[in-house]
Amino acid sequence: MTTRLREQAEHSFSGGESALIGMLGDRLVSVLRSHNTPSTLYYVCADGETYVVKVEFGRAPTLRDEIRWYRDVARRGLPRSLFITGHAGPGLSFLLLKRFGDGSTVDDLALAGESAGQLGRHAASALDDDIELFHRTERHVGQDHVHQLTERRLAVRRSQAREFPYLRTLMDADVVTMNGAGLPGVSRCLNRLFGDPRLVSYLTPDRVGMTFGDLHCGNILVHEGSTEVVDPRGGHLLPITYDYGKLVQSVEGGYGAIMAGRYVLRRTGKAAYEFAVEAVPGYAGLAALLAARCDERSYLQSLFQAALHFVAMLPHHASAQEETTALFLCGVSLFDKLLALLA
Repeated sequence: MTTRLREQAEHSFSGGESALIGMLGDRLVSVLRSHNTPSTLYYVCADGETYVVKVEFGRAPTLRDEIRWYRDVARRGLPRSLFITGHAGPGLSFLLLKRFGDGSTVDDLALAGESAGQLGRHAASALDDDIELFHRTERHVGQDHVHQLTERRLAVRRSQAREFPYLRTLMDADVVTMNGAGLPGVSRCLNRLFGDPRLVSYLTPDRVGMTFGDLHCGNILVHEGSTEVVDPRGGHLLPITYDYGKLVQSVEGGYGAIMAGRYVLRRTGKAAYEFAVEAVPGYAGLAALLAARCDERSYLQSLFQAALHFVAMLPHHASAQEETTALFLCGVSLFDKLLALLA
């Protein structure tokens, strides 16, 4: 199977997914797709074991970065136990992984009512691995470099968001009314933060390294007390608060609850909404555990990153308008909390 996938990756893969499914044949167990990622997961069975084949057709920049991340980590002596092989070609790119348990995540456990203590052990294990990777590759680059990374990423995503009329309207709103309270809109918050050199300096680290790059609770897999992280992001070296921000996005921003549809949203006027995300006790406990691992400045840097993550992800979710609006409102809420704490 791996040989055939590699051969197909090196050629123009005609027939698309139907041809791939035909090639996998009776080894194919199931297929998992998501509207917010270009990758498709194919669960296959071979030699009595179940594997995951992650595939993108064509240029596949996201999956190419992920394959490079796994190889870079292995070269640094920190190989990931699920990784088997991967290949990026002109026809398709694929990543072959061992399947880990039944695919349950920290998000799944939290939404099912798991205690904060158990959730905390899994999150801490994933974060400790991330920190070890970061420290092995850490280097000083200066705040200007890190701030430019932030601005470039944000500019790309905001430009992508403006291709959708409803997102353009959301992003341009000066005030967003949520449950009767008027909050400053995203552009207004960003102008306030980026327009003050003291705040930029306070919120910007000066060291970067390799990280998982997407350490939210939906990417932390759990099975019989063990933990694994999937869907790493390749590319730039990043500050560790980038991944702390991913966890804050999960446990304070309600990202996992929104992705599970556990929220209520009703538009009441122009840029006005009634909005509530289900309160999940496990997330509240996990937020306290996470905050205890940070000093005040690193926590605020992580909160800043979490708010930016919500803005940056909007174009990837844009086909699901209600979900994307909910994510936008979570970002507005985190920006409001950040500005209040900085005041």
